[in-house]
Amino acid sequence: MTDPTAWVTQRRFDEYLVAANHDPVAARELYEWNVAISAAFFELISHVEVALRNAVDKVLQPLEVPESARVDLSLGWWFASSAFLTEHDLEFFRTARRHLGAGANGATRDKVFSCVTFGLWEGVFGPKYEQLFRKHLVHAFPNREKAGFKRDTVQGNVLALKNLRNRIAHHQAIFDLPLEERFEQAMDLLRWIDADLERWVVGLCRVPALLDERPQAAESIAVIVPARRAWPFYEKHSAYVCQPGRYFRQVSHIGFYADSALQREVPKVLERIDHIDWTPEEIGRRMGSGSEDDKRIAEIIKGARDLGWQGDEYQLFRLTRSDADGRKRGHVTLDGELRRQRGGRGSAWVQRQRYVAVAALESARTLGDLDQQ
Repeated sequence: MTDPTAWVTQRRFDEYLVAANHDPVAARELYEWNVAISAAFFELISHVEVALRNAVDKVLQPLEVPESARVDLSLGWWFASSAFLTEHDLEFFRTARRHLGAGANGATRDKVFSCVTFGLWEGVFGPKYEQLFRKHLVHAFPNREKAGFKRDTVQGNVLALKNLRNRIAHHQAIFDLPLEERFEQAMDLLRWIDADLERWVVGLCRVPALLDERPQAAESIAVIVPARRAWPFYEKHSAYVCQPGRYFRQVSHIGFYADSALQREVPKVLERIDHIDWTPEEIGRRMGSGSEDDKRIAEIIKGARDLGWQGDEYQLFRLTRSDADGRKRGHVTLDGELRRQRGGRGSAWVQRQRYVAVAALESARTLGDLDQQ
């Protein structure tokens, strides 16, 4: 059998070996499948990005200042105009021009527009553009569900696909992500634009077939942490906090070992931030940013500081809750706590952290079952 580490490197291949319980054949199959599903998602996301940017442009271009009234032709384009975008988001236009190099000055609107990166499409659906969304951007989705259709839902879908595309572009593993959900998020965006568009892309898309062929090793990996204080903090704040710089393998879930048992709730990791400022100033900055995610992080920092965790920096994992939304995102609830069968406190079962396949957690009845993994 060909050894992939000859060109992949052992460190890169290790996460596939961990997922495959150190079976080199299964790890190679997982690596090959990860490449294939990544390519299929890249194709899908290309359809979504092109359709989304054109749907947005169709709504906003008619609002531009007429060409005859412009001093500078390009500055009248909505994606280059401070009348539409913040200074931060105008950087996407400037970056597009830089990519065009010497030909930027004579470039057509379509040429420049096609060079604007995916980040803008997440940005224009952010909270700072709520009014623009309500008055105009909502009409980029004529086939939307009319009741309860919200800007943050669109932004959530676009952000999830942008992050997925970035991982694919850097040739990272994606097998540990909720890929079925990512597929549905892509389909939602296409369907909201045009039902025929969704049907056309589904007919071209290889993602569903590859998901059906998912290798057994393509299951999520959980890190189990000692959690005497972390477990009650998670129950209140849906987060895990530890020292900055602490090393973790790439994981999709966190399990909490508290009161001599692995707790039932095994939340999915939504976001990991290392070396995050843990100061009152950071709380104030995030509270005032207008972002719901920033507000949530500020509340976590405040809750931890109230408990005495007042260092300058920490590492933060935002986690799912055990509600319907959490389950959709990949949250796992075990049938019961996992304990040792034999007597004794069992407090040393995990001292720093252990790694276990989520599938193994779901099938285990005791901690002893996990010791066999």
